[in-house]
Amino acid sequence: MSATQNYKSTWRLWKQTALIFAMSALTATAWAQEDTTSRKFTDIVRLKGYVKNMQGFQMADLNYVSHSNLIHNRLNFRVYPTDNITVGLEVRNRVFTGDQVNFNPNYGSLVDQDNGLVDLSWVWMDEPGIVGLSQIDRGWVKWNNGKWDITLGRQRINWGVNAFWNSNDLFNTFNLVDFDYEERPGTDAVRVQRYFKNFSSIDIAIAPSEYDSTWIGAGMYRFNKWTYDFQVIGGWWNEDVAMGVGWAGNLKSAGFKAEVTYFHPQQNALDTSGSVTASISADYVFKGSVYVMGGLMYGSQGFDKTINPALLGGTAIGSTQPPSAKNLMPTKYNVLLSVSKPITPLINASLVGIYSPGVNLVFLMPSMSVAIASNWDFSVFAQSTMLDNGSVFRNYGTSVFARIKWGF
Repeated sequence: MSATQNYKSTWRLWKQTALIFAMSALTATAWAQEDTTSRKFTDIVRLKGYVKNMQGFQMADLNYVSHSNLIHNRLNFRVYPTDNITVGLEVRNRVFTGDQVNFNPNYGSLVDQDNGLVDLSWVWMDEPGIVGLSQIDRGWVKWNNGKWDITLGRQRINWGVNAFWNSNDLFNTFNLVDFDYEERPGTDAVRVQRYFKNFSSIDIAIAPSEYDSTWIGAGMYRFNKWTYDFQVIGGWWNEDVAMGVGWAGNLKSAGFKAEVTYFHPQQNALDTSGSVTASISADYVFKGSVYVMGGLMYGSQGFDKTINPALLGGTAIGSTQPPSAKNLMPTKYNVLLSVSKPITPLINASLVGIYSPGVNLVFLMPSMSVAIASNWDFSVFAQSTMLDNGSVFRNYGTSVFARIKWGF
């Protein structure tokens, strides 16, 4: 891509983003004039976000260490034209440099991924050694009157109850490896929620797609019984029928959550190739504010014997792309342990570990964060994957990241 094309692409991106926000703001101003309550502009239009810079070092062994750098900016706009209507627009801007870009001439195409009905991702710089990418990952309008919520546009539909593995999350699962994406992916959908007494509700959503085979449409009924929150889901998921249940509650002082989803091919009710994905977890806070969570996950489509390390790519371990609700891990059986503790009021340390028996896969992700000033944070993360390839148990990659973040 030439420099002229880069500038034109950048200008087109920001014109489109500005147009969407300007239309929202103008509409908000017009509606606000009809509101009997006098409000300031800052009460109607709000902006929050952050800027992060993250250095990364990747190594398969100590003989060679590669370097990467990511500058990550996020802009979160909100428009409140009336008490019942909210407009949201969130833009994610990233600049990639380092060895990962230098050694891969197609890196721009690799990160330019938008799975929505409308492609709202733009590569505005694609030069040797540097790639610039922007994406609108939220863009929605919501109407609410206390009993009804109706949301149209790119949004996050979070039906999962567990902290890490969510088979009930049919619309937008997230990747636990991608720690730098706190907001998690969204989806282009129409969503209607109806709230009733006694903490019960009905949630229906449809996410259309360019292809008939990748539509998602489902409903969820949520209710409270025996001090537990239960949910029942059902609908179509790509080419499958999906049915699932989930719950969240407590066993004495410990949290207790679980969810399971069954996927069955739509075209053949007698087909025996259905699959199950399930997860269960418990968490507890010990003395000294030590938070511990343990979880189990089963995926009937996963491997339970030695696998080729190349198969880890494109799954939750080995890729930053989100997995599917039907295949959350490449392995069938998985055990997770997460521990976190505040060392001081300003320093927090944590460790996430995953073990997959049979395959003999180990994934470790320690981290430490420091609040260095108001709205400023410094964090260090590490990720290491070890696997038995059938002849030897070895490390297949370790990465270390240092990140500084300023929020506004």
